[in-house]
Formats: sequence, structure tokens, C-alpha cells
Amino acid sequence: MVEEDARHSCLTAVRVLRVSLVDELEGRIDALLEVLVTQEAFTRDDREEVLCERGPRARVRKVLDILECKGEEAAKVFFSVRSQQQLSHNTAQPQTIEYKKVQQKHKDVLRRRSESMLFYNSRHGEKILFSEHYVNLLLVDGHQALEIKRHEVLAFGQKRLSLQHKSGLQRKIAPAELFSRANGKRPVKKVLVTGVAGIGKTVLVQKILFDFGENKDHLTFDFVIHMSFRDLNLIDKPTNFRELVRRKNRHLSKELDRIFANDDKLLIILDGFDEFRHYRRCHTEVFVTEPEEEAEVKEIVGSLLQGELLPNASVMLTSRPTAINHIPVGCIDRYVLIAGFSLAEVQDFFLRYFQDATVADRMFSTVSANELMLTLCYIPAFCYIVCCILNESKDIGGEMPKTMTDIYVQYLVALLRSHTQSRTETCPGDRGAETIQQLSDIVLKLGRLAFKKLMEHQTLFYSSDQDVAGLQGCSLVSTFLDRTVAQEPGCTEEVFSFAHLTVQEFFAALYCAVTDQPLPDAIQSGESQNNGHFDLFSRFLSGILSDRNSNFLSRQVGLYCQEEKVEMYRKKIMTDLALLCENGAHILNCLHCLFEQQDPTMVLVVLPELLRVNVSDETLSQMDHNALKYFLTLTEGKILLELDLTGTGMNFDSLKDIQPFLYRCQKLWLGENNLDMDAVQVLADVLKVSDNITQLGLGWTNIGDDELQALCAAIRVKKKLQELWMEGNRLSHRGLLSLADLTPDPVQTIVVIWNNLYETESARVRSQDSIMVNFTDEETWQAWGQWVFKRCEVSSNEKLLAVLHKVCNMSNDCLELRWAKTFYGQLSQLIKRRIQCCTEDDMCKKLQRFDSLLNL
Repeated sequence: MVEEDARHSCLTAVRVLRVSLVDELEGRIDALLEVLVTQEAFTRDDREEVLCERGPRARVRKVLDILECKGEEAAKVFFSVRSQQQLSHNTAQPQTIEYKKVQQKHKDVLRRRSESMLFYNSRHGEKILFSEHYVNLLLVDGHQALEIKRHEVLAFGQKRLSLQHKSGLQRKIAPAELFSRANGKRPVKKVLVTGVAGIGKTVLVQKILFDFGENKDHLTFDFVIHMSFRDLNLIDKPTNFRELVRRKNRHLSKELDRIFANDDKLLIILDGFDEFRHYRRCHTEVFVTEPEEEAEVKEIVGSLLQGELLPNASVMLTSRPTAINHIPVGCIDRYVLIAGFSLAEVQDFFLRYFQDATVADRMFSTVSANELMLTLCYIPAFCYIVCCILNESKDIGGEMPKTMTDIYVQYLVALLRSHTQSRTETCPGDRGAETIQQLSDIVLKLGRLAFKKLMEHQTLFYSSDQDVAGLQGCSLVSTFLDRTVAQEPGCTEEVFSFAHLTVQEFFAALYCAVTDQPLPDAIQSGESQNNGHFDLFSRFLSGILSDRNSNFLSRQVGLYCQEEKVEMYRKKIMTDLALLCENGAHILNCLHCLFEQQDPTMVLVVLPELLRVNVSDETLSQMDHNALKYFLTLTEGKILLELDLTGTGMNFDSLKDIQPFLYRCQKLWLGENNLDMDAVQVLADVLKVSDNITQLGLGWTNIGDDELQALCAAIRVKKKLQELWMEGNRLSHRGLLSLADLTPDPVQTIVVIWNNLYETESARVRSQDSIMVNFTDEETWQAWGQWVFKRCEVSSNEKLLAVLHKVCNMSNDCLELRWAKTFYGQLSQLIKRRIQCCTEDDMCKKLQRFDSLLNL
């Protein structure tokens, strides 16, 4: 047997090393194939068969398939040729003097291009050095999904909380480590850097370009090529990768062949994938394998990402979360999330912005006392906006902001004042300096552009667009719009975008508030709550239509909100609030709109005596907590029939924060929150005092016997609790013994399915009528199934999967129950609908697994 293995060692190696051989040889398969034909290991027909395959990786696989058919002798020749190639590859040609000259020239060019930092309202000719103003960004290694059903900036607030809770498990990463090997695994070649608008993706790109130009040691590449998707959008005819590089790097022309030949020393940065016009169509099967090969831009980009073009090159791709599902599956080696600033970086930003330690400390103290402003400052673009407001606040005369709209209204006024002041200083006798009326006209034009493009889901505007052309010549435009000049042979086009996505939403809401523009259909019908696209727009609209902000805008900018719209929108909020509190539907965005109004009288008239408040299935950020507490404070004296905090990320601190409101609850649902003993102790304190609470839900909260005993001791004090739901936890028979004297009076129903109970223990517990360890055909479970299904209907795919993992663990006997057949049949149909609409391959596969499971 040993001799048999030895005789077939090379052929066995082909099979064993197949995966690594594909990775290793994809960059030089064509040359290897020619040598195999020369040495007569392969025939010309074999070569033609290999060359018919699309892409180098597919060609390597075909070569390996043919070797398996040819046998041991061909395999020996293959490994001999491979060894010779490796030797010649390792003995690379020394860099020529010309190569090094071009390399240094390229570094000089990149340093010059990246040495200045562009702030959105920097004045013409003003130079802000990158080295003096760059603040470190917090980069987290690993795939971090954002909830797609929420506005991305709001979802980021949730994700940041999650990252803080898991900070011990998450690996922070420095820009210098982006392409370092992860845990000794295969080399990292393709890196995706993601983050919400304004978080610093382009600034990180500038940091890499600046460091490369400064000859920083951590960048081991010979060349870094930077491309912006804003530029690539302007190319509407076939081109090739060589020409794409030469468009802005003509100084590289003479050495491009050598640069491409040494592609393992090349870094290609593709910035702003979410802005690419064709980002939904990059998963192409039309591959480009040579830099000179003509193709559509989307095919060139897809070939780079999938390693068919310059397979040894490193590629860094940046994108907002909205587009990452369209990146070809399996081509990314490392996912990195930009989590913005830490608190220390916020302080550093203030120091660099104000250039005076005393002023910076005073301003930071002001922000630290304002919870909302401090929360926003973790996003760099917001931090800049807050600094603008503080810098101009002494002249504005308004009070410190309490809401998001307050911040943006003061930002608008601050920049208008800065603009008019600079115009007066530079042209003291200029009669062309804008009057308030002229400024308000320009603001309305910007608002119209923002509104129209927001409805079309667009964040980039081109100078050829009619709405943009109407703004040409307005000096104020550069204050709020970021401008990029994209050049093509024979034409130059300007590309505009608002300083931040939320600035566009604010201008759109302002335009809607002060003109006769009807509200978007999605807001009138309530559809926006399903995908979050208009969440911030509706909050800004509510804040602008409030008395204090509408008065402030009329005084400062000469913009007047339409009275009919003010009354209509206030009435809409009150009607929606009353309806949602009555039927228990999801209420969070409505609470934010109420918070933006800052008018306590709005809730006193319309609300029912018994309130149902549902903010479930969204990890609550600090802004969410503020809106919830504001509403609960306004409704003091009213009983909370139901408060649903399922899956909201509640913990000891957040429960302690809202503890005074919990005494008013009759039904309190806290399932799917990871509660430790400290958090449970807060609930125990509530149970000891409250005369109202009768139902408590703690399913999948990770509580064990010790936590249950603490709860039981508290229940004995008032003896008001009637239902206790604890499904999916760590409870054993020992813990349930502490409930013995509490059943069936006062606690009539205790649910402990999916816990750590053995069959013998379950039988003993089952003898107590009030304790449920299995599903039955009772109406209780039918209602439970309806509640779970309603949650699933409005959940994102990520959340749906989390619920499915919990509820698809049933015995065959339970599945025969009438309500269970209905419930799982509905789930199956929902999964099928989600699969049809899903654009992410990995998510589709996960949903299909559950679909198959339910169909069994």
C-alpha cells in the first residue's frame, strides 16, 4: 500500500492541494499552460479546452481536471514546471532606476493631492493641512451587518451600542493593518471598508494616500492607484483598465507594464461603491483578464473584485452599508467597519478645529452636558457640524439644541452667517452681497434639489442636471454642496453632493415645510416605517414645523412655514400617536416626531387612558431612549397597559434609567435582551413596589436559576404577577422549585418551554397545571403564534433569521397542533416571499435552509 501511495504521490498532491493551487496559480496560469504544451504533457486541444474557460481561476481548475485524467506522469511534469515558475517568480527582476524614479514621482503626486483636507464650508483659497487636522478613526475588524429596515445613520447608533457592549470581543485594527494576515491565514488581498455616510471612509482613503506619499514604512506597496466611483460614473463607453489608470496618472504611462507585472506590490483603492451607477450589476460573468482588454466599466470593476484581472493585486473597496449586498459573494477577504470617533478622538477633533486648548475644552464641556450632541459627535461629519454651530452660537442667539432639527437649523443659520460675513470682509463695498431674501431663495433652490433627489434615492448630482444648472453662479452653493470635478477626454463634468446625507434630508424637509409641496406618499400612508428611508426626513419635517424652529427660521433666514401644513402635520402626529397607542403597533418613529416638536400639549388631549407602547425589535440608541423617556414623562399618570421592549438591547443601565416608568406597566415584555443579575435585580425592585404589573415576559434573556429565585422573592412581596414567560432560558428543575408556593395563586401561568429540563423533571413539573413545559392546543399558544408572526412580518431578514432559530425547534407532536400548522404555514409563505426579494446570496441560502426545514 505504501508503494502504491508513492507511485501516485504527484496525482494525490493535485487532489489534496487543489484549493491552494487555484489561489497560487491564477496569476500565471497562461504561462504555465504554454510550458505544459511545449513539454508535451498537454496537447494543443487540451490548451484550447482550458482557454475556453472564463477567467484564470476557472482555467486553473480545468488544468487540474485534465491532469487527473492524464495520470501520474503529467502530474510530475506539472509540479516540475510549477517549481521552475516559483523559482523565477521569487527571483524577480531588480527595480530599474526608471521604475524607482516613477515610483517617487507618484508618491510626490499623491502627497500633493492629499496634503489638504477639504471642509465643506472652507473658503476659496483656504488651505487646511491634513497632517494637522486628521483625527484617528475607530476601525473594527469583522463583518458588522446594519439593520436594513432602518435609516442607516439611525441603525449606526444601534450598531455602535452593540460594538461597545462587545468591545472585548471585537478586534480594533489600525489603517496599517488592513492588509496584514488575519490569524496566520491566507493573505488578505480584498478589503471592504464600510460605514454610514459621513463616518470617514473617504478620509481613511486620504490617510492611506497621504501616508504612502510620505513614505510611511507600514505601506509595503510599490504603487497605490486611487479611483473614485464618482469619476467612473462619467464613462459611458467601453474602455480598459490601463486607460482608467492613465486618466489621472499619466506620469505612470512608461512603467505601467512593469507595475502590472508586479501586481503583488500594487494596491488599488476604489472609493464610494454605493455611489456607482452600476453597483447592482457588478456580479458579472463577463470577465476581463488583461489590463488592455476593452469592456464596460462595471465588468472591469467586477473582474478586479473577483480576482480575474490583476489577481495578485490588493484591492480596497469603500461603501455605505446600503450597497454591500451587491458586492460579489466570496471575493472579500476582510470586512472592516468604521465606527467613527471614540470619546478621546472627539476631544482631539475639538482641539484641532478650534486651535485653542482653552476654547476647545470649554466647547467640549458644553457638548458633554448635551446628551444628544455628544452622541452625534461620534460620527465625524456630525462632529464637524456641531463645531460649526458652537463656533457661531455666540452670534445666533438661540438656546442650546435639544433635538436633531435644532442642531441642523442652527447649522444652517451658522453657515449663512459665516458666508455673509466672509463676503462682507472680502468685498466691503460689494452691493452684490446677498440680502436675506436672496439667501432664502438660494436655500429654497437647494431644498428643491434635495427633495427631488431624495425621492429618487439619489445623493449625487451632475452639472448637466437641470436642477443643478439653476444653481450655477450662486456663491452660497459651495457652502453646503461638496463639488468634485470629473474629467473625461473631451469633456469636464462637475459632480455635487450635500456635505452629508442628513444635510440633504434636512434641506428636503425644509423645502417641504415652507412650500406647497405635498408630503411624500410614503409618509402619508405610513409605508416609510417599513424601510426607514424617510425616518429622518419625517423627524426633520416635524421639528421644522414646530413653533420654536419655524419662528427662529423666519427671524434668521426669512423662511416661513405654511400655517395649514403646521396644523395638518401636528394633527397627523397626534392621530398616529393615539392610534398606535391603542393598537400596540410599532411607535418609535412617531415618538421621535413628537420629541422634535417639543410641545407637551400635543399628547394631553388625544391619548387613551390605557397606553400600549411598542418599540420592540430595534436596538435602542441613546436618541431612541431620549424620545421614549420624553413621551413616558409627558404621559405621567396614565397606566401603561403594555410596554414592549423585546429585542431592544436592554441591560442594567438602560433598565435603571427607565425604572421610574416601569411601575406604571401592567404588561412588560423584555424578551430577547441579555439580562444579568444586576438587570434582574432592577426588575425585582419594580415587582416589590408596583401594584400594576401582572404580566412579565423574559423569554430568551439568558436567565438561570439564581435570577429566577431573586424574582420569586420579589413576587412574594406584592403578589400581583399573574403571568411569567421564561421560554428559551437556562432554568432547571431546581430553579422552578422556588415557584412552588406562587402557583396557581397569584401566578396563574408560567411558561418554561425550551429550558434545561430533563424528561423526568418535565413530567414532575407538568403535574402543576399553571406551569407549561410543552406546547398545547390552548388559545394562549395561538395568540403567541400570532404575536411572533406579526414581528416576523415587519422584521429585517437578519432579525427574521434570529427569530426562526428560536421558534423552529419543535417536536413532531407539537407540529400536529392546529395553531402550530397555521403558524408554521404562515412562516413558510413569508420565507418564500423574502427569498424572492432577497439580493444577497448568503442570506438567500440561510432562508432557503429554513424553508426546506419547514416543508419537511
